[in-house]
Amino acid sequence: MNSRVALVTGAGSGIGAGTASALAALGHRVALLDRSDAVHAVADEIRSSGGTALSVLADISDPDTVTAAVDQVVAELGAVEILVNNAGFARDNHVLDMPLSDWDDVVNTHLRGAFLLLKATAPAMRSSGWGRIVNISSISALVDSDRANYVAAKAGIEGFTRATALDLAPHGITVNAIGPGVIVTEMTKVSAARRNRTLDEHVEVMRQSIPRGRVGTPHDIARAVLFFAAEDADYVTGQVIYISGGPHG
Repeated sequence: MNSRVALVTGAGSGIGAGTASALAALGHRVALLDRSDAVHAVADEIRSSGGTALSVLADISDPDTVTAAVDQVVAELGAVEILVNNAGFARDNHVLDMPLSDWDDVVNTHLRGAFLLLKATAPAMRSSGWGRIVNISSISALVDSDRANYVAAKAGIEGFTRATALDLAPHGITVNAIGPGVIVTEMTKVSAARRNRTLDEHVEVMRQSIPRGRVGTPHDIARAVLFFAAEDADYVTGQVIYISGGPHG
């Protein structure tokens, strides 16, 4: 695999941090974007392991911030060749009780953010004739209760993936999506609290519903990102793969 410049959003923890570390371990130069200062510690850990990492604070729902962040990445690492749109969060509520601000914040971060990052990075990919874009969706895109904003955003990500895959395929750019199932991250703690469970109780309840018999880890998702980002994965585009420990329809 050639060394490429990869940009991962939401890289301060969980799936984003695991993905950034996995890409760096293969020799890619990795830019980590996040709204949290925790992203700096993740980048430090990658560098201490011998990798190349740049951490950038950014609100990916804001066009000016995205432009500035990508400009910084290009100046310090080079043009982005692998983009992983992972940033997101949940603000769950019954749809009739959901504030407009919670709808806007979730949709803008997941869906608007993915659009802005693609717009900021894909032109350089098109010029070079090579690019990999991986969008992180969720098994919740199929259906889930009390999180209409999150479901709509993730379903939108999957439609966005298929549409942009068609637009960009002639230019050597693949666009795919991954839909994680139960992956234990900071968001899992929020889900547990919403159901008045401890984290361990919540994980055990979720585990019992998974055919594979275990919950997932960021490593499980990172491995799929590496597949989609591979040099020889150029015939795979517009696909959504659910990594959830069992089949879902």
